[in-house]
Amino acid sequence: MDDDLDVAEFFTHQHRITGSLRTGGQRLTDLLNDDLTSTMELSKVEVRRHLSPNKVVATHVSALLEKQGILFAISGAGGARAAERSFYRHVDTTEWDVLVTLPNFELTGMFHIRGTSDLKTMLLAWTGQFIPITKAKAVFTLFPEVSFSATVMIINRSYIEIICTDTKPAL
Repeated sequence: MDDDLDVAEFFTHQHRITGSLRTGGQRLTDLLNDDLTSTMELSKVEVRRHLSPNKVVATHVSALLEKQGILFAISGAGGARAAERSFYRHVDTTEWDVLVTLPNFELTGMFHIRGTSDLKTMLLAWTGQFIPITKAKAVFTLFPEVSFSATVMIINRSYIEIICTDTKPAL
């Protein structure tokens, strides 16, 4: 069904890949954390380099994207889906302002931690490989004029270099 088709952006070390994918009604975070698949199957694919973010260097009908190569992803690049936006709406959480560094990127946003747990406890307890942050902004560190903002960004924890936060949650 076409209503299960969503657009997403995937950031690797050198490229931003935009494509459509069948979600089956699931959030992008859930698809990325699905251990049964190691790839994302995309259609209507556009590839851009980080240094020239508005220039499409390649277009393809379809592509397989290795999940392990994804630094972070943005859901619904063409119009964020409500399901991804409301990731934490039904769970009582504490918000923490964070700075997360990945290779070539600095991300800022809000981690949502269930209950009154601290950030360390959340990271130890989180079972998925990909962790969402809200109110997110990513800056390309090699050319800081290039930045991306989104309601939700989903970070591959394998590439996290450092997570910085205040000692108290955001109010």
